[in-house]
Formats: sequence, structure tokens, C-alpha cells
Amino acid sequence: MIRYWCSQLVATLFWVAMVTAADAQTTSGSIITGVEGHYGFVFAHRPSVQPLQHSHLGAFVVTVSKQTYGNKQWHSLYHYPEIGVKYGFYGLGNREQLGYGHAIYPYIDVPLGKSFRHPLHFQFGWGLGYITKPYTRLENYKNVAIGSHLNAVIAFNFHTEIKLTERDILAPAIGLTHFSNGSAAMPNLGINLTTVQLHYRHAFGKKTEMIQPEKISFEKHLRVAAFGAWGFKQVYPLAGRTWNAYSLSANVLKQYSEKSAAGLGADVFYDPSISFRRKEELMATHGTMTDIRIGIAAAYEVIMSDFSVILQMGLYAKSDWKKDGIYYNRLGMRYVVTKNMFATINLKTHIARADYIEWGIGYYFKR
Repeated sequence: MIRYWCSQLVATLFWVAMVTAADAQTTSGSIITGVEGHYGFVFAHRPSVQPLQHSHLGAFVVTVSKQTYGNKQWHSLYHYPEIGVKYGFYGLGNREQLGYGHAIYPYIDVPLGKSFRHPLHFQFGWGLGYITKPYTRLENYKNVAIGSHLNAVIAFNFHTEIKLTERDILAPAIGLTHFSNGSAAMPNLGINLTTVQLHYRHAFGKKTEMIQPEKISFEKHLRVAAFGAWGFKQVYPLAGRTWNAYSLSANVLKQYSEKSAAGLGADVFYDPSISFRRKEELMATHGTMTDIRIGIAAAYEVIMSDFSVILQMGLYAKSDWKKDGIYYNRLGMRYVVTKNMFATINLKTHIARADYIEWGIGYYFKR
């Protein structure tokens, strides 16, 4: 019976959203402010995280955003997304060992349809987080999830929008918020918050008419780029030293639409923590070559004018440290700062385990 009524509620909310999602040709206002309530739990993605699950958690989030209206070409390609910034205060369900979380990050809210009034949306953000009670060797040694106050935050949700008035929106959502320092300080299993959410937004100011851009012919072409990056990391045992890590990468992608490109890349990584870990396990080392990894990767890039998000799935062709596995991944962002030069920040991982955060500068030979 409960399952039946839940399914009826979801169907009703979706129907209301469809009915109220009229294809208006103006924004709802110049500035949008909002509040969100979250309720959920810490997701135990590793067995060692389960003892940290003490109770359900709540969060309160405030947002400031702006509806795009088509003054840039990419706005219409993504159905006039909303862009903004959020601040969130998070209970973590365990005040003694995890404390509380704070996060501030920019985000983009993209309609998953052919209209910016489409009821189903995907929202994604990436920024800075702060955990009040990280691991410490003496006072908080049971916190095996996070080893630093300062962390990166990745948050996303899927939501539907119910139009209450011309300026008021109610949005039920389900989402995940992830705190991690990218192995800058150990431990770093990360904290994952799985929540149901309710968003309310109100628009202020003058409405703006949507610009329908002229259709520009697009031809498929290559995007050729290279970059160098630096990062730092810690490895087990806990309370050890911090290691610098470096990478050189190149990729050739085929841009097959105005929004997307895909192709292949090659990577060279220099990570001196490999020699340290081999010595800890009484394994032989061979100088600098022990610390060099070489990989090849498939890549996919989502393009929004000068900004893009890139995803990579790689395979080590040469690696002297096998315990990370043979696969590596990257989730990164690029921003073109001059005609061909770009800045990049990437999270390098081994499947679901962070390796380190890369900070880099690159060059487009062709874009």
C-alpha cells in the first residue's frame, strides 16, 4: 500500500510539472535566490565507513543564480541553463567523529530536454568544502573517512520543477554530495551524502526576453591539446610525508557536434611515492624509471564555449606499482584563458579511489 501511494505521488508531481512547464520565452527574473532542505545519510561505500554511520543527517543550502537567456551561443545549445553559486551547511550524522560540513561551489542547472522549461533537470557543481572534525592521530583516530579540514566538494542532483507562480519554483530532488581532499592528506576514503531534497527558488528583477540565435553551420573537426600538471599526495602509513606528483598529457579528439568531442590521449606520470611504497614492502626499485607510469586513455569532452568538462578512462601500459590496478580515470575542467592556452584542474583516480588533484596549464594546437 505504501509503495502504491508513493508511486502515485511521484506520478502526480511529474504530471503537475509537465502541465506547469509552459514554454515561456522570457526569464523569470534577473536574479534568482533559493533555499534547499536535504535529508539523508552517509553512504558507506567501504565497510570501514559503516561505524561512522550514527544517524540520519540534514542540510540547509542557500543559492544565488541567474537564468541564461541566449546572449552566448552555448546557452541555447544547453536549453538556457541556470548558473549560480551555493553555500551549504551539512550535518553528517555523527557529531563526535565527523562534526559538520560546510561547502561553497558554483553550479550549473541543465534542462534534460529541448526547452529550458522541461520538468527534468540535472544540476552539477564543484567547489570547496570544510569538515570540522577530520582524522587526528590522538583525538579523532576513528574517523577513517577524511584527513583534512579543507576538501574538494562535488555535488549533483536530478530534480523536477513545479511552477507555483511566474517567479516561484518548487523542485523535489534526489542527489549526492561528495567531500574528498584528493589524497592530499590521509586518510581519504571520502564522505558521501545521499539525500532527498526540496528546493524553493524565487526570481527578482526585470524579465529578459530569450534570444533565439541564428543557426550556425557546424563542421566536424579535430581538437588537439597538450598540458602539464602538478599535484601532491600522501600515502599510507598515516601521518607520513607529502609527495609531489607530475604529469604530461596529450590528446586528439574529434568534435562531432557543437557540444561534444571524443578521442584518445597519452599520459606520462611521475610519482616518487611509488619507490617509497615498493621499499616499504621490500620490493626492488630501479631509480627514476620505477616512478614513471605511462598510459593511454579514451576521452570525452563536454564543451560550453571556452569552458569544458573532460572525462577520461585510461589503461597503464607501464607501471611498477600494481596495487592501484591497471585502470585510471580523470574528471577535469578546462578554461581557455587566451586564444589557445587553457588552465585545467583534474581529479585523477583509480576507479573510486582518489590518487591526487592535478593543477595544470595546457595549449590547444587546434580547437
